[in-house]
Amino acid sequence: MIANFALLTAFLFLFNLLFRRYLRKPTRPLQFKLLIGILHGLCALFLLMFSFKINPSTMIDFRHIIVICSAYFGGLPASLLTALFVVIGRITIFGQLTPTAVVACISIISAGIGSGLIMQYVDQYWRRWLLSLLLSLTLITFMSLLMGPNLRTIPYLDLVSYLAFIGSGGLFSARLIAFFTYSNQLAHELEISERRYRSLHMLQEAIFQSSVGTVITAFDSGGTITHINKAAETVLGYQTEDLIGRETPMIFHDPEEIAGYAGELSVLHNKPFQGLDVFRHCAMEEPPEGREWSYIRKDGSRLTVLLIVTPLWLDGEITGFIGTATDITERKKMENTLQQLSLMDGLTNIANRRYFDETLAKEWGRAKRSGNPNGLSLIMFDIDNFKAYNDTYGHQAGDECLRRVSLLGKQILGRTSDMIARYGGEEFAIILPDTNITGALGLAEKLRSAVEQAGIPHEGSDISSVITISIGVANGLPSAGILPEQLIAEADQALYASKAGGRNKVNHYETLISHSLPDQ
Repeated sequence: MIANFALLTAFLFLFNLLFRRYLRKPTRPLQFKLLIGILHGLCALFLLMFSFKINPSTMIDFRHIIVICSAYFGGLPASLLTALFVVIGRITIFGQLTPTAVVACISIISAGIGSGLIMQYVDQYWRRWLLSLLLSLTLITFMSLLMGPNLRTIPYLDLVSYLAFIGSGGLFSARLIAFFTYSNQLAHELEISERRYRSLHMLQEAIFQSSVGTVITAFDSGGTITHINKAAETVLGYQTEDLIGRETPMIFHDPEEIAGYAGELSVLHNKPFQGLDVFRHCAMEEPPEGREWSYIRKDGSRLTVLLIVTPLWLDGEITGFIGTATDITERKKMENTLQQLSLMDGLTNIANRRYFDETLAKEWGRAKRSGNPNGLSLIMFDIDNFKAYNDTYGHQAGDECLRRVSLLGKQILGRTSDMIARYGGEEFAIILPDTNITGALGLAEKLRSAVEQAGIPHEGSDISSVITISIGVANGLPSAGILPEQLIAEADQALYASKAGGRNKVNHYETLISHSLPDQ
């Protein structure tokens, strides 16, 4: 019986190993069921060969158990075929058809049919096995008792032992097959998970590597770079070995830019920020649309990127970060160009009214903060009798006149901080930061003289044969409660005084200092 246990266990292991992929399928074709019946039938023959012989005509073994196993895997066709193998083997081994052999054959055939039907129509696993075992034990008992006192070959005590062996062997087989089934299911789920993981990994890798113009950098919580994509090599000029294992962000970020933002965060949050702290903050606190940064290529050239930093979570903890940086250098250039165009006057190619307002507000605030005693000066001027000029020479000539006057205004400005703008129509304005009234008046007179000496003919003027301008100058020391609009009003009032005084003059708001045109 120990040999039967060993043979049965070895067969079930081998059968599961060879056919576990087929056993996972919910439905099995008839050909496979017949193959199951044949293989289990061969196993049954081995069990018969190692059976325990009570006498020359009677033997006990695990034939009923192998028939139940065949029924479980292949249903009625398999169990019936296995039972036929047992019948043929039983007759062949004994060589004669004795009453005991006939009873044994009827018992195993009945067990094969009954087990096959039970496995086919009963759903619950253990109920199948218990009913099949109960059927086999009942058949063995019934057939043994049916032989009568004279033909009975198994004593009652041996019968009870045999039934106990069959029962324990059947339960052992059921448990072993359940273990195999569960293991196969886990292995199948693991294979599916591995395939899904490989598929997702390949998809992620394809996305990771196919991002053209987007630098993707993965780094752990300590700032060490663990992965980069091909675009990082192309855009930044570094090789993979140059970056993997190095600390970010100091390799290709601008250190001064990081230090500056770290200082802002330190003041804002009242705690020190440095290096990687900045990007942790970007990942956790910044808006999801990211932030603009400067990257420095390996060759030292710079580019502007829009960087989005995303945290990597594992079991509720941040294990690293992914930085996705899109090269927006050309976009920024275009935006700057468009911005400049939006701030420039299309006709004269100098600042427009919008740019003038922004610059005046900015310089007013700067002068207010600095407290410089020179203050901020403003020059406003317009072309004398310009309507008559348009009526005489036409609007195209008038446009050319505006361009020439604005060019003369640009040429007399001595500093990059000074700015000339077209205020509206034929009126212009000049902002002079850190300039006192004396300096502003000197520059205004220089401008008035330059326009007059340019000799642009103006037959329609009632004060000169050439183009002239009237100028108003104002100077202010910005302080609390005073708005830059007040400086504009003062310069405009001085300009009005120049016009009222005969034109081609420079007037200061307070003193109305006049610089008249010399006698012609």
